[in-house]
Amino acid sequence: MTSWLRAHGTTVTAVLIALTLTASFGYVAVESLLGAINPERLDGDFGRGALSFATPGTGTDAGSVAANASAIIGVVIGTVVLVSAIIVVGLAFRREWAREAGFVIYGLLGLLTISVALGGFAGDPPAPSAWVGMLTGVANLTIVGLLFAPATARDFGRRPRRRTADSR
Repeated sequence: MTSWLRAHGTTVTAVLIALTLTASFGYVAVESLLGAINPERLDGDFGRGALSFATPGTGTDAGSVAANASAIIGVVIGTVVLVSAIIVVGLAFRREWAREAGFVIYGLLGLLTISVALGGFAGDPPAPSAWVGMLTGVANLTIVGLLFAPATARDFGRRPRRRTADSR
């Protein structure tokens, strides 16, 4: 067990963290899409906040604007979740393309969420969810660090190769 964990520990840890983030944001995407389908599920403050971004004089109500904003949020987060799920499956099967995609996707997500969280901290008063954004960003950058680890590179290099007729 110790040798298996030493050989695959960084890869397994990266997959578990990525899977946790993917599942939690999958829940957010589903809830956002359900809010777009049934606007009564949405918080009234969300509708008023979304209405402040509407064009003045359009005559839109808070419910329809909130439903549209919720649908956009659901589609964007859902797309990121889908890409992340594909990468997680590739990482679980130790595919090199998934490791390289993980560098890019989780690195960009980490930088984006940390920068948004810093903006939340700078607000007056600070946004209460800024800590969640900061933790999410740190988790994404932790995945990148684990994928960059030499043990992970060895783990991906150790993947068994299929024998071809020419290699016998």
